[in-house]
Amino acid sequence: MQKKFGYISLLIFIGTLILFISSSLRHFLFKSTALDLAVFDQWVYLISQNLPPISSFFGFHVIGDHAAFILYPISLTYKIYPSVYWLLLIQAFALSVGCLPVYLLSLQAGLSIPYSRAITFSYLLYPSLFNSNFFTDFRPETIAVPALLWAMWAAREKYTYQ
Repeated sequence: MQKKFGYISLLIFIGTLILFISSSLRHFLFKSTALDLAVFDQWVYLISQNLPPISSFFGFHVIGDHAAFILYPISLTYKIYPSVYWLLLIQAFALSVGCLPVYLLSLQAGLSIPYSRAITFSYLLYPSLFNSNFFTDFRPETIAVPALLWAMWAAREKYTYQ
């Protein structure tokens, strides 16, 4: 079992590292679009300080922005150290951890282990995955990607055993 998921764990680690470094470097070099990142950084910071999360940019509560409840658990990282890089790291990890359900979905579809690994690797090379990490700075919707992939796997798994 360890050997089976060792490759996937390595892909998740490398994918997270590459996505995090690229978005962090973009932010560090002042190429961020700033508005989205600044708004979410402010909301997460205010939540972590137990203050009302009302944006000074838009003037409305965090729940008014598509009900971004995920920002509440994310705010726990800001209690450790408040930094926008937490948002970039969480987004990079969430996108990379999608490798695991993609791998299991490909095995579930009947592909061999080498083909499943190739599909998993190509998931990380998919341009939209990189673009959603890199060009949007931070969006809480990207964290839903692995959840949707797990839901697909669970639905197919349930269908298989009925």
